[in-house]
Amino acid sequence: MNNLKPYPTLVALAVMYLFAAAPAHAQQASEEAKTAELKTVVVSASRSQAQVEAMPLNTTIVSQEDIQKSSAQTLDQLLRDVPGLNFTGVPAAQSDPTGHQTKMRGMGNAKVLVLLDGVPIHDPFYLTTQWFKVPLSTIERVEVVRGGNSSLWGNMAVAGVINIVSKRPTDNSGEASLNAGSNGTLSAAISKNMVLSDTMSVNLSIDKLNSRGYDTVLPEQMWRYPARQPVNTQDTNVQISTYFKPSADLNGYVRIGQHIQDQDISYVNGKNLQTDPDLSASLTKTLDDKSSVTATAWAQYLEFEKYNGATCYWKTACTSTTKTADTTASITPNVVQYYTQYGSQRYREQGASGIYSRSMNGLLSSLQLGVDYRHLSATDLEFFYNAPSSLNGAPVLASSTFGKAEQTFTGVFAQTKLVPTDALDITLSARFDSWDNTDRVNTRTMAGAATIGGAQPSSNTSAFNPSLAARYAFTDALAVRGAAYKSFRAPGFNNTTRTFGSPNPTIANPDLTPENLFGREIGLDYNTGGLSLSATYFQYDIQNMIASYKVSDYATAPALVQLICGVNLMNCGGTPASGSTPLKQGTANFYSNDQDGQSYGLELQASWKLNRQWALDGTYTRTTSMLTRKGFVGGEPVGVQTTGVPQEVASLGTTWKPSAAWQSHLQARYIGSMNIDTTTTAGVEYKQGDITVWDASLLYQFSKSVDLSASVVNLLDTQYSENAYSYNQPWSRTLSMPRTLTLGLKMRF
Repeated sequence: MNNLKPYPTLVALAVMYLFAAAPAHAQQASEEAKTAELKTVVVSASRSQAQVEAMPLNTTIVSQEDIQKSSAQTLDQLLRDVPGLNFTGVPAAQSDPTGHQTKMRGMGNAKVLVLLDGVPIHDPFYLTTQWFKVPLSTIERVEVVRGGNSSLWGNMAVAGVINIVSKRPTDNSGEASLNAGSNGTLSAAISKNMVLSDTMSVNLSIDKLNSRGYDTVLPEQMWRYPARQPVNTQDTNVQISTYFKPSADLNGYVRIGQHIQDQDISYVNGKNLQTDPDLSASLTKTLDDKSSVTATAWAQYLEFEKYNGATCYWKTACTSTTKTADTTASITPNVVQYYTQYGSQRYREQGASGIYSRSMNGLLSSLQLGVDYRHLSATDLEFFYNAPSSLNGAPVLASSTFGKAEQTFTGVFAQTKLVPTDALDITLSARFDSWDNTDRVNTRTMAGAATIGGAQPSSNTSAFNPSLAARYAFTDALAVRGAAYKSFRAPGFNNTTRTFGSPNPTIANPDLTPENLFGREIGLDYNTGGLSLSATYFQYDIQNMIASYKVSDYATAPALVQLICGVNLMNCGGTPASGSTPLKQGTANFYSNDQDGQSYGLELQASWKLNRQWALDGTYTRTTSMLTRKGFVGGEPVGVQTTGVPQEVASLGTTWKPSAAWQSHLQARYIGSMNIDTTTTAGVEYKQGDITVWDASLLYQFSKSVDLSASVVNLLDTQYSENAYSYNQPWSRTLSMPRTLTLGLKMRF
């Protein structure tokens, strides 16, 4: 069922042409300007302030120029263009925040650490990324470092690290922007810098995003979702940052923010409301001309109120929990709106880090020593309801769950760079982490029944993660690099604390162990004049991957499943076996570490500044991702490409600047064929054909203080999706963004 077209060959050839382009042509660009630009960029995610061209891991800097020319309106969509990052075309604002997954190199969720100025911006409960807190208007650049970084950053830096660097005030300027586009999207932002003295400056930024969204269900399948509406999202961020430098050897910042995401999710009774005040501060003390100490601290307190809604065509009851039984004959004028779940979650995070850094002469070039501390606490109270049994009746309470826990991560690390020769850099780093789980409770209460479950024992796990990386420069323009590393990801509260669902619940497992990755990669970089080329081969092997499986036999069920389900699985949705006493049949889902996986592939990236007017850029990635072992866990078979992960992804773009005032960008993104379903029919892989999507943008500097812009995503309005679903249930497809036009105005004052 493979539906291949000639596009991958054409795009790959075009990208390979960029890689093979003669360096002589690149001399038309200003080599001095290119060199100066590179030397001003240091990668904070390296924890050593390494220059980007000296990084031993595959590193991409998303610059201000990249942000301005992109047609993306949110950061998650901007990062789709970075090779190795596996974002779909569904913007974060149009999806549930519990599903905002950041994936890299074919790996699953919660394996990429995302930072804002070195501070984690993850939802502490679900381990998803808080994209709504970072509008594009506040970003100076984004550092994307692929490869295991647990030797520096600990938990979650499994596949790589993304560090977002904020704009900093340099004068008393201000900026205001307004963007309006398709799907009722309107965003506004204002930022004001105030230099109060030679030693202190302040930035105040306010931004607002409102989007009425688009239908993510196929138009011909919408009848199965009566009264369904697109997701309506309102994001609000207010932030004040104070930067100070009281002396030549002391500087830092303090930042206070208030962030709100308010979503209406598809139905009248569907709603997500997150409020998240946060605080961060950092201080750097220069000890002498070769050493310094940096201390950073942060905290956030998030309140999450969640309502899940549903509907049905009323005839005699709302009993169907799937769409498979629906037919057009079921359509009636009576549409019943009801809610299926209410959740109230509270979680706190406090963290701190300290780094001592010293530069040296000779074989030992630099040394960093550091310590990190992060404490998370959460409570989760949820109520689950059955559909109403009468036309005007209320949903009936089926069960409720409660969970709470605390996690503490403590880590110490060291990093050193050895320079045996001028051409060779060797970076060694290692980190020891301790992970404590305490104050854990997991209970479930069926309607009209006693509470079951209770306190869970505390636990402690430790991890040691080393890394060895090297870079050898054959010339100033050509270098080879390689690395081998070990990384880990500890399970989050969503896996260890949250039991949810009715009648067949997914039961939290407090005994889950961390996922562990061993990775290696080798790469080649070529930079001269306006030509930049990069090629990287990587391989990841990951053990103890977290997944859920179905438990259907009470006698062999894990002890915690028996505890949460009571004396039998009837409390977990079972039906009585004939003549059985007590009841022993039913189903429940339970998390385990009983599978391993592998991901490997090739990443190519090129940019070519032909002259002052024209530039080309291209990327090509080929990623193979699959399970290599699974025990009693169901799901995808071993040795088969993971569903929803295309093996081939490529892009080819051109930027044209006919004058200092005008800039246009046109890009084609190719998404190769991919598996969408490997479990419905044993031994059969159902595939989706390849797709090409076009984006375009135009920027015009009307005056020194006014910019006008226009952009369009999915120029040809291609209907496509990038998710896994059962091939015989097309209503489960999630459509990526349709053609979306945005007009913008930016003013500087």
